[in-house]
Amino acid sequence: MQANVYPWHHELWQNWQQLLGQERMHHAILLSAPKGSGKLALAAMLAKTILCKNAVTEPCGVCHSCQLFDADTHPDFHWLKPEAEGKQLGVDAVRAGNKYAWETSQLGGERVILVQNADSMGEAAANALLKTLEEPPAHCHFILLCESMESMLPTVVSRCNKWKPKLPEEIVVKRWVESGLFDSVPLQVIRINRGAPLAAKAFIENGNLGKHEALLSAFVSFVSTRQGLFTLTDLLSKAQRDGLNWLSFLLLDVMKAQQGSQEAIVHCDSTEQLHAIGKAVNPSKVTSQLMALNKLKAELVKHTGLNSELLLSRWLSGFHN
Repeated sequence: MQANVYPWHHELWQNWQQLLGQERMHHAILLSAPKGSGKLALAAMLAKTILCKNAVTEPCGVCHSCQLFDADTHPDFHWLKPEAEGKQLGVDAVRAGNKYAWETSQLGGERVILVQNADSMGEAAANALLKTLEEPPAHCHFILLCESMESMLPTVVSRCNKWKPKLPEEIVVKRWVESGLFDSVPLQVIRINRGAPLAAKAFIENGNLGKHEALLSAFVSFVSTRQGLFTLTDLLSKAQRDGLNWLSFLLLDVMKAQQGSQEAIVHCDSTEQLHAIGKAVNPSKVTSQLMALNKLKAELVKHTGLNSELLLSRWLSGFHN
């Protein structure tokens, strides 16, 4: 697991180093940050530091513990995460973590349990974790990662020391991504990825810029000419959840443009397309279709066996009904 501190996390890391140096680090840390912000690397840095045999405020990198951590074979570090992207963190995984928490350290030191996607725990899993957080074993540290504390069990949140780092200004993110890719990046890529630097970089590296542009072009053509339903449905099916999120942003931007607002427009580099959609679709239809889209997104997440292509076609047909 990569353990490093990105520039936008320096301030938070310094706060943690101070607590580590004073032996005041809470037994349960809850770190809330968007996907693609680098929170896993920051959590790994904390875990590696806690487990290090030579240093207190940063890992030495050379001791047996640090070497085992870098090789992903540390016996006192346990990483709990969902079995697959979008799945819940199950109660069995949490119970296994609780068992680790009470075991004796194999290296005779601290133990760390990292809980990824803590906001995806079901009620049973959250309650199982809560019991251990309420009566924590000695020399055992929990690091919980989430995107939203609001969707977590409040009693679990209340047992943790909460941290929510600020993301850097979008222009700083843009420069960081461009420096890593050695290429210019549209500002709307940063906004589509909610200002998360690693997500924006991965967006470009995974070829999503071309997919997004193709989807945008097909959508404008469809609402303007009433043609290309199958092409658009196919593009949406291939883009999966990302494509639906892009259209959610797009329709919200169209609503703002129709109202004459330039406030927080995500598709800031696609003003021509926004105006084209705004002319082709009346404001009440944009609003109703956006609401229907958000409902469809929730249904597809909750019921994975649904015929997504059929549902997408029905939703798109709503623009011309």
